[in-house]
Amino acid sequence: VRNARTPALGRVAVLAASDLDAKRLAERMQLTDHRPLYLSRLYYDSRQSRRPALVGPLIGAPYAAMVLEVLRAWGVRKILFYGWCGSIAPDIRIGDVVIPTDALIDEGTSGHYQQEHGGLVHPDPTLSDVLRAGPTDRSLTFKTGRVWTTDGIFRETPGKITEYRGKGAHVVEMEFSALLSVAAWHAMAAAGILAVSDELFTMTWQPGFKHPSFVVARDQIIEHILAVLPLI
Repeated sequence: VRNARTPALGRVAVLAASDLDAKRLAERMQLTDHRPLYLSRLYYDSRQSRRPALVGPLIGAPYAAMVLEVLRAWGVRKILFYGWCGSIAPDIRIGDVVIPTDALIDEGTSGHYQQEHGGLVHPDPTLSDVLRAGPTDRSLTFKTGRVWTTDGIFRETPGKITEYRGKGAHVVEMEFSALLSVAAWHAMAAAGILAVSDELFTMTWQPGFKHPSFVVARDQIIEHILAVLPLI
C-alpha cells in the first residue's frame, strides 16, 4: 500500500535478477537514492520521480511477483526484466543474449493470476520490439526463443529438459512467466532480456558464470538497457 514513506516512482522500472548487475545498473543509471524492498533494494531518483527505477536482486517466481505487486501499487506500469538463463537448445550457447518470445509456465505463482500450469504467457509486443530494434552496440546480437520458467532449480532433469524442449522451449529460468502473469492480470506491460549463463542441452550441466563471453554479454546488456530506456 501507499503511505507517507512511499517513494515517488515513475511508470517504468527495471528488475535485475542479479545483485551485481543491479548495482552496476544503478551506478550507470545514476540512481543515488535507494532503500530496502523486502530482500531487494529499490534504486530511484527522489528529485526526478519520472525517471525509471530499478530493483534487484530477485530470485524465484513468488518473490518476483511480490516485488512487482509493490511496484505497481507505487505507480509503475512498465517493466523491463533482466535475468540469467540456462540453454536447453544446442543453437543457444553461453554468452548469447535472448529476447523471449513467450514463456511456458512451470511455476506455481501464475495459477494465482488465472493462468494455467503448462500454458503460455506473452511479453508486451511493443516493449519487446523496442528491445530488439532499439539503439545498440553493433557487436550485440540477439536470439529469440521460448522460455521455460520453473520453481525447481535442482529439478531440471533430463526428462524435464526433453519435455520442455519438445514444447518449443529454448532456455530455462525462474521468474519470467510469473512476471508476465502478474503484468497481464494488472494490464501492465512487461518484457525481458536474458543472458545465457549455463548450458543443459547435453544433459550434463555446463556452468559458464565466469566465461569471458558471459561477462561481455552482461556488460552489453547493461549498455543496451541504458540505450532503450528513453524509448519506453
